[in-house]
Amino acid sequence: MTSTGAKPFPASGLLHPAVLLAVVLLVLNDHVFKARWPSWWTGKLSDVAGLAMFPLLLQALWEQAFQRRVREFYPSFPVLVGAVVLTGLCFGATKLSSDAGDAWRWALGALQWPFYALRAGLAGARIPAVRPTMHTVDVTDLLTLPSLCIPLWLGWRRARVAREEGARIPAHEQSSPPP
Repeated sequence: MTSTGAKPFPASGLLHPAVLLAVVLLVLNDHVFKARWPSWWTGKLSDVAGLAMFPLLLQALWEQAFQRRVREFYPSFPVLVGAVVLTGLCFGATKLSSDAGDAWRWALGALQWPFYALRAGLAGARIPAVRPTMHTVDVTDLLTLPSLCIPLWLGWRRARVAREEGARIPAHEQSSPPP
């Protein structure tokens, strides 16, 4: 058990209120705020929210893929650190290089395509082609990189609390390995 009352499980880091808030903020900002109040701030808000949640999404994907078979699950802080570094490097590349920015635009467009295709299919309309999203190469977006401290702190806390709580389980309550 953790201090929140629930034992962590693979991908449970995504359920932290700060992560959920970041996802809601990212969606609202990209689909409402930028259209109504386009500004320098709405651009940076998406970056902060995305950087706050994306490394935890990568960690959750890793946990789902590789931790299901493990008898005793503990969140991996080293995996999160790798996800933070990867996120920071890729984010930086898309903000400095138009080629990296174009790759990001097409990749995100491809990820969004199934939702556009489903909507068109349900409406009886023609299925659209994959189209790239909008993206601006802007070096000032690098000012939002300190937002990567949020997932680092959340992940470190999750891993530490899980280890501490796991160490407090009395020996007779732990299941022993089969002979």
